[in-house]
Amino acid sequence: MTGPDRLTLRDGEVEQIDSLLTEVAARYGDVDGADFVQEAEAIAQRLPLRLRTFLVSCRSRERPLFAVEGWPVDDAALGPTPRDWQDAWPPAGDATHRHHLLLVLAASLVGDAFALSTTQDGHLVNHIVPVLGAEAHVSATSSTRELAWHTEEAGFRFSPDHLAFLCLRNPSEVPTTIGLADDLVLDPAVEDVLRRPLFGMPQLGTEGRIEYAPVLYGPAERPYLSADSVYMVPAPGADDAAEALAVLGAALDAVLRPFTAVPGDLYFLDNRRAVHGRPAFQPRYDGTDRWLLRVKTGRDIRGSGACRARGGARVVDADRLA
Repeated sequence: MTGPDRLTLRDGEVEQIDSLLTEVAARYGDVDGADFVQEAEAIAQRLPLRLRTFLVSCRSRERPLFAVEGWPVDDAALGPTPRDWQDAWPPAGDATHRHHLLLVLAASLVGDAFALSTTQDGHLVNHIVPVLGAEAHVSATSSTRELAWHTEEAGFRFSPDHLAFLCLRNPSEVPTTIGLADDLVLDPAVEDVLRRPLFGMPQLGTEGRIEYAPVLYGPAERPYLSADSVYMVPAPGADDAAEALAVLGAALDAVLRPFTAVPGDLYFLDNRRAVHGRPAFQPRYDGTDRWLLRVKTGRDIRGSGACRARGGARVVDADRLA
């Protein structure tokens, strides 16, 4: 994996963003409000031109991982790392609210920000922190257990096209692990099997109903990927699918690389072009733990309209999915 595309903010750009956030924070007290969600893309046009150009270019060129560095994070102003996502709402202070606003604005240049009702109660901004008692869970709340590689909501018909992150704290320099579809080396016969609808994932809102789809799709020279190393299963009786899934797992394990964010880094992952995870780490539970913000975006969210709440909200209701 080559390094991600990067943009370093200049001092004048930081000042421009800071001034914009002061204005926006005074007008919008809640990033989940329909008024802010509907206007975020327009407001984002007031971000520095160089930043807008970079994000739009990376999106249109389908860069799998791209990052913006140089946004200042005042650690003292943040307060303690939340104990869990519930502890993060409402934001403890103006600093966290401003970081919420910045991430949603930046993400709006990559796609339409949306949320799932089953993820952190449908908040548009998710807080990724280690949770006491969830150390070994198969989720982003884990810590001492590795978060194995996966496509976010693999197999789900409304899975995000991009994930946008903002690092607030990372004292132990815990990386995000990234595996790119472009780096895969697969035998053509294996790739052929992976392009068949033989790979199942439990569907949200269906009490575990499994639907089958291809793992690889799109152009042969630059494939898209939808895979999960924990929950994905081959179709019953499809021995070739089971073998291909094992080969894919080994191939992805071989190309996983770390990306270590520092406070103030915004980074964006193309969810069709890469899988991601995280190694195990030792949590502190002292208010200084790793703390990321995350926003999911889609390039065309019209298909989820019947499953979203009315009034302009961008929350896909799992109860309407069955």
